Amino acid sequence: MSEPEHRHRKTRSGPSSGSFRVARVEVQELAALAGPEVFSAPGADLLSDELLVDRMLGGELSHYEVLMRRTAARLYRIARGISGDDARALDIVESSFVRAHENVASYDRRLRFGDWLSRITLHGALASLKRNPSPAPLDQRRQQLELVRQLEDAVDALPESFRIPFTLCALDEMLPRDVAETLGITVDAVRLAGYRGRLRVRRALGMRYDDAETRAFGLDLASADEIIRNVRARLGLRRA
Repeated sequence: MSEPEHRHRKTRSGPSSGSFRVARVEVQELAALAGPEVFSAPGADLLSDELLVDRMLGGELSHYEVLMRRTAARLYRIARGISGDDARALDIVESSFVRAHENVASYDRRLRFGDWLSRITLHGALASLKRNPSPAPLDQRRQQLELVRQLEDAVDALPESFRIPFTLCALDEMLPRDVAETLGITVDAVRLAGYRGRLRVRRALGMRYDDAETRAFGLDLASADEIIRNVRARLGLRRA
């Protein structure tokens, strides 16, 4: 790159910058070339999944724990969403780690290692579901009560100018003209306030769903530790 071109090039600082990613890749490649004499097991966190797999195939099996810790939460979410049961999902993840370790030599390099693990977990969860159908869903009455509570919270959060028309029109099903007469405002004002109130309620409920979606079926640290302990014991692996 010429000097003028380099001078005018804009870069961003911080973890999301391209320069940071390039530096991380360089560190990973240097670590892979240097070998365990220079970069011991604690530095394995700097290596990419694929480089850790290479280390494993070279006989450094203890690196598998790093890979398990990186992917356990993702695999649990897949297993839990399919199986519908916490305990069964933990068993599926544990078995998936064991199966992946036993077949790591056949790892398809066209896939990212985490995606390869996810496929193993997906097939394991579906197979488990065929053997033992998922448990019965939550009681319908409990689900209805939870939906009602969320709606009530969303309505309570509305400003008064929207909450009253929305409550009377949408919840009490009063006619707009009757609401307008009661509140001493125009029918158009009632309809507009009710419409805006409905939009805000839907948006509030949608935001709650979106926020909860990213946290659904999370794996706590204690459960992750238990999975990894069990996998190490089943495979006879030493602690990294």
